[in-house]
Amino acid sequence: MSKKKVWRAKNVTAVLEMRSRKEILRAKGVDPGGDIQTFHTQNVLRRILKYMPYESGMTIKVTIAQTNVRRPLIITNTPSARFLYHGKLMVSDVTGSPWARKGETKHVVNTPLVYTHTKNPKAGPYWDRALSAAEGPAMAADVQRYIRRKEK
Repeated sequence: MSKKKVWRAKNVTAVLEMRSRKEILRAKGVDPGGDIQTFHTQNVLRRILKYMPYESGMTIKVTIAQTNVRRPLIITNTPSARFLYHGKLMVSDVTGSPWARKGETKHVVNTPLVYTHTKNPKAGPYWDRALSAAEGPAMAADVQRYIRRKEK
């Protein structure tokens, strides 16, 4: 607890005792690793999968495996994740082909990817933005309901 003098008169001094911002957030479960943050990250992870491309399902499976819901990040660390996320084709600097040999570098060209929509009809680029635009208010309502249930 930190103390701060907020007012002083002739023989009276008012002192404000208050926990730090970090302590308040931790007590409410809003800090990284807190139960509210964990709930929200799980909710986002569950919902964002609908907006990710699904051909073999590997990108989605890797995203689920790599994401620690105790941290406020969704992680997709695969070789193809960058061009799938941005929705632009990447070609080899050497051959100009989308396929590259080990060790070759690739660069982005201005050719948009065509996503298959058989498994995920909402698949496309910028999954996080698409999720936020389509389901942002619903996710905020989910968190609010979770907080209300927690307070009871």
